[in-house]
Amino acid sequence: MGKGDLVPRIITNFEVKLRCGPHEVFAHADPVNLSETGLCLRLRCQMEADQPLELQIRLAQDSEAMEVPGRVVWLREDHLNKVYFYGVGFTQISRQLLKQIKDYVEIGGASLLEFFSDFPLFADFSCDDCRALLRIVTLRELKRKEVLYQEGARDADLQGLFIVQSGLLNIFKGIVFRPERQLAVVSAGQIFGEATLVHDQPHSASIIAVNDAQLIQINKMGFMLLRKQEPELALKIMEVVARALATRLGRTTKRLFSPLNLCAGPGQFSR
Repeated sequence: MGKGDLVPRIITNFEVKLRCGPHEVFAHADPVNLSETGLCLRLRCQMEADQPLELQIRLAQDSEAMEVPGRVVWLREDHLNKVYFYGVGFTQISRQLLKQIKDYVEIGGASLLEFFSDFPLFADFSCDDCRALLRIVTLRELKRKEVLYQEGARDADLQGLFIVQSGLLNIFKGIVFRPERQLAVVSAGQIFGEATLVHDQPHSASIIAVNDAQLIQINKMGFMLLRKQEPELALKIMEVVARALATRLGRTTKRLFSPLNLCAGPGQFSR
């Protein structure tokens, strides 16, 4: 499949090991997502673009590890957390293995589909609409005190609307978190980052995980493809973003013009 194809990418709990040469041992890797065309890995070691790899993928604890040849398609260094992200494409895959991956992705997608169907912001979406969302989402897991992104950054793959599935995150101004710089805390069922889905602008704040967290991202790159392929669905997503921004603006206005803040004087708004 080409770069313009929208392919479901799912992560639940599966095991991945890799090695860069036939004489090396297989080493553990942290999977970010999986699709029928490849997977994204998170590693602390550095590899090169176009580097060939041998993969061992175990989709369940009681299943056999499947060996698949692959190649590094893209890479991104995360300077904040001192790790690397790699997009690995399968260079050869059997029909049997492809079917197992498709079945696995479909099972993982079923739980996401249920989540979207029950999520209030998507109340007006049909079942087909929610299923189409699966093609443009990325699931992300953050460890405690892990930074998602920093204020002022323009990470293309971290732009888009984020839904907190579990955990707590701090939104704050600046590069290093300090309590006095905190803007908000977001928890399960809340969203953030929606403005970057529609505007090409750097992040207006930094995000750090208070504890282990799971996020669902409607990423900007997938959304731009969706606008061309399914404009009506893209418009529905835009309406979701508009409602979210309006709600946030209303809360901010209410807080700024509360009696307590009006009595505080210029530059002395209460926290």
